[in-house]
Amino acid sequence: MATHARLLGIVVALSWLGLSAAMAAGGPSKEMWRGAWTLEMDRYDRPWLTFFDTNRKTVFRFGCGTHYELDAVYPGEAPRQEHTAATITIGNGKTQMDFAGFTYAGPESFPPNTAMFNQADLGHPELAEGKWGALETRVLDLLGSGQPLTISAEGKSYVLPPTSASRWRARFQKVC
Repeated sequence: MATHARLLGIVVALSWLGLSAAMAAGGPSKEMWRGAWTLEMDRYDRPWLTFFDTNRKTVFRFGCGTHYELDAVYPGEAPRQEHTAATITIGNGKTQMDFAGFTYAGPESFPPNTAMFNQADLGHPELAEGKWGALETRVLDLLGSGQPLTISAEGKSYVLPPTSASRWRARFQKVC
Protein backbone atom coordinates (compact mmCIF):
# COMPACT_ATOMS: atom_id res chain seq x y z
CA MET A 1 0.00 0.00 0.00
CA ALA A 2 2.85 2.43 0.78
CA THR A 3 4.26 1.79 -2.72
CA HIS A 4 0.92 2.74 -4.28
CA ALA A 5 0.79 5.93 -2.23
CA ARG A 6 4.33 6.84 -3.32
CA LEU A 7 3.52 6.14 -6.96
CA LEU A 8 0.38 8.25 -6.71
CA GLY A 9 2.43 11.04 -5.11
CA ILE A 10 4.97 10.86 -7.94
CA VAL A 11 2.23 10.95 -10.59
CA VAL A 12 0.62 13.98 -8.94
CA ALA A 13 3.99 15.77 -8.67
CA LEU A 14 4.87 15.04 -12.30
CA SER A 15 1.43 16.18 -13.44
CA TRP A 16 1.83 19.42 -11.51
CA LEU A 17 5.30 19.98 -13.02
CA GLY A 18 3.94 19.28 -16.50
CA LEU A 19 1.09 21.75 -15.96
CA SER A 20 3.53 24.37 -14.66
CA ALA A 21 5.76 23.88 -17.72
CA ALA A 22 2.76 24.18 -20.03
CA MET A 23 1.70 27.41 -18.31
CA ALA A 24 5.23 28.83 -18.63
CA ALA A 25 5.31 27.92 -22.34
CA GLY A 26 2.12 29.83 -23.02
CA GLY A 27 -0.23 27.03 -21.94
CA PRO A 28 -3.88 27.86 -21.43
CA SER A 29 -5.15 30.92 -23.21
CA LYS A 30 -6.50 32.60 -20.05
CA GLU A 31 -3.26 32.98 -18.12
CA MET A 32 -3.13 35.86 -15.61
CA TRP A 33 -0.52 38.45 -16.60
CA ARG A 34 1.73 39.48 -13.68
CA GLY A 35 2.53 43.14 -13.11
CA ALA A 36 1.01 46.34 -11.73
CA TRP A 37 -1.48 49.08 -12.61
CA THR A 38 -0.34 52.71 -12.55
CA LEU A 39 -1.85 56.08 -13.27
CA GLU A 40 0.66 58.36 -14.94
CA MET A 41 0.26 61.87 -16.25
CA ASP A 42 1.94 62.77 -19.52
CA ARG A 43 3.76 66.04 -20.09
CA TYR A 44 0.43 67.74 -20.92
CA ASP A 45 -1.09 66.52 -17.62
CA ARG A 46 -3.29 63.94 -19.39
CA PRO A 47 -3.97 60.66 -17.55
CA TRP A 48 -2.82 57.22 -18.71
CA LEU A 49 -4.04 54.12 -16.89
CA THR A 50 -1.39 51.50 -17.63
CA PHE A 51 -0.76 47.88 -16.75
CA PHE A 52 2.97 47.11 -16.84
CA ASP A 53 4.38 43.58 -16.70
CA THR A 54 7.11 42.73 -14.19
CA ASN A 55 9.76 44.00 -16.67
CA ARG A 56 7.95 47.38 -16.89
CA LYS A 57 6.71 46.67 -20.41
CA THR A 58 3.28 48.00 -21.40
CA VAL A 59 0.60 45.30 -21.61
CA PHE A 60 -2.44 47.61 -21.59
CA ARG A 61 -2.93 51.36 -21.48
CA PHE A 62 -5.89 53.68 -21.71
CA GLY A 63 -5.56 57.44 -21.81
CA CYS A 64 -7.13 60.65 -22.94
CA GLY A 65 -6.12 63.96 -24.40
CA THR A 66 -7.61 65.23 -27.61
CA HIS A 67 -9.33 61.84 -27.77
CA TYR A 68 -9.31 58.52 -25.93
CA GLU A 69 -6.57 56.06 -26.86
CA LEU A 70 -6.44 52.34 -26.09
CA ASP A 71 -3.30 50.22 -26.59
CA ALA A 72 -3.04 46.57 -25.60
CA VAL A 73 -0.99 43.49 -26.29
CA TYR A 74 -2.97 41.80 -29.05
CA PRO A 75 -3.79 38.21 -27.98
CA GLY A 76 -4.38 36.96 -31.55
CA GLU A 77 -1.92 36.26 -34.32
CA ALA A 78 0.71 38.89 -35.09
CA PRO A 79 -0.30 41.08 -38.03
CA ARG A 80 1.14 40.17 -41.42
CA GLN A 81 1.37 43.88 -42.23
CA GLU A 82 1.12 47.09 -40.22
CA HIS A 83 -2.25 48.77 -39.70
CA THR A 84 -4.29 45.58 -40.02
CA ALA A 85 -7.93 45.91 -38.95
CA ALA A 86 -8.68 43.92 -35.79
CA THR A 87 -11.08 43.72 -32.87
CA ILE A 88 -10.49 42.89 -29.23
CA THR A 89 -13.04 42.11 -26.55
CA ILE A 90 -12.56 43.28 -22.99
CA GLY A 91 -14.68 41.56 -20.36
CA ASN A 92 -14.89 41.63 -16.59
CA GLY A 93 -17.06 38.59 -15.89
CA LYS A 94 -20.25 40.66 -15.80
CA THR A 95 -20.08 42.60 -19.04
CA GLN A 96 -17.90 42.88 -22.10
CA MET A 97 -17.23 45.35 -24.89
CA ASP A 98 -15.77 44.98 -28.36
CA PHE A 99 -13.20 47.50 -29.58
CA ALA A 100 -12.44 47.82 -33.29
CA GLY A 101 -8.99 49.12 -34.16
CA PHE A 102 -5.73 48.08 -35.77
CA THR A 103 -2.75 45.86 -35.01
CA TYR A 104 0.91 46.70 -35.36
CA ALA A 105 4.24 45.08 -34.57
CA GLY A 106 4.77 45.59 -30.85
CA PRO A 107 7.03 48.57 -30.10
CA GLU A 108 9.99 48.28 -27.71
CA SER A 109 7.79 49.52 -24.87
CA PHE A 110 5.71 46.31 -25.20
CA PRO A 111 6.80 42.81 -24.11
CA PRO A 112 9.05 41.03 -26.64
CA ASN A 113 7.41 39.04 -29.44
CA THR A 114 4.00 40.66 -29.04
CA ALA A 115 1.77 42.60 -31.37
CA MET A 116 0.05 45.84 -30.37
CA PHE A 117 -3.64 46.64 -30.73
CA ASN A 118 -4.53 50.35 -31.00
CA GLN A 119 -7.86 52.13 -31.05
CA ALA A 120 -8.71 55.82 -30.93
CA ASP A 121 -11.94 57.59 -29.94
CA LEU A 122 -13.45 54.42 -28.47
CA GLY A 123 -14.12 53.50 -32.09
CA HIS A 124 -16.88 56.10 -32.44
CA PRO A 125 -15.58 59.62 -33.18
CA GLU A 126 -18.89 60.51 -34.85
CA LEU A 127 -21.15 60.15 -31.79
CA ALA A 128 -23.13 63.10 -30.46
CA GLU A 129 -22.17 64.33 -27.00
CA GLY A 130 -24.96 62.52 -25.09
CA LYS A 131 -24.22 59.15 -26.69
CA TRP A 132 -20.49 59.76 -26.32
CA GLY A 133 -20.92 60.35 -22.56
CA ALA A 134 -22.85 57.09 -22.17
CA LEU A 135 -20.15 55.17 -24.06
CA GLU A 136 -17.40 56.82 -21.99
CA THR A 137 -19.20 55.87 -18.75
CA ARG A 138 -19.64 52.29 -19.95
CA VAL A 139 -15.90 51.95 -20.71
CA LEU A 140 -14.87 53.48 -17.37
CA ASP A 141 -17.34 51.18 -15.55
CA LEU A 142 -15.88 48.17 -17.37
CA LEU A 143 -12.30 49.07 -16.44
CA GLY A 144 -13.21 50.07 -12.87
CA SER A 145 -15.41 47.09 -12.01
CA GLY A 146 -13.01 45.67 -9.44
CA GLN A 147 -12.98 42.43 -11.44
CA PRO A 148 -10.14 40.87 -13.47
CA LEU A 149 -10.18 41.98 -17.11
CA THR A 150 -10.05 39.39 -19.89
CA ILE A 151 -8.61 40.66 -23.17
CA SER A 152 -9.49 38.36 -26.07
CA ALA A 153 -9.25 38.09 -29.86
CA GLU A 154 -9.23 35.24 -32.36
CA GLY A 155 -10.06 32.66 -29.68
CA LYS A 156 -7.02 33.59 -27.54
CA SER A 157 -7.00 35.66 -24.38
CA TYR A 158 -5.12 36.79 -21.32
CA VAL A 159 -6.32 38.13 -17.97
CA LEU A 160 -5.24 41.27 -16.15
CA PRO A 161 -5.84 41.70 -12.42
CA PRO A 162 -8.50 44.21 -11.34
CA THR A 163 -7.57 47.83 -11.94
CA SER A 164 -5.86 49.00 -8.76
CA ALA A 165 -4.32 52.40 -9.58
CA SER A 166 -5.34 54.89 -6.93
CA ARG A 167 -8.04 57.45 -7.90
CA TRP A 168 -7.60 56.83 -11.63
CA ARG A 169 -11.27 57.27 -12.47
CA ALA A 170 -11.59 60.61 -10.66
CA ARG A 171 -8.59 61.89 -12.61
CA PHE A 172 -10.11 60.75 -15.92
CA GLN A 173 -13.44 62.36 -15.10
CA LYS A 174 -11.71 65.63 -14.15
CA VAL A 175 -9.43 65.86 -17.21
CA CYS A 176 -11.29 64.02 -19.97
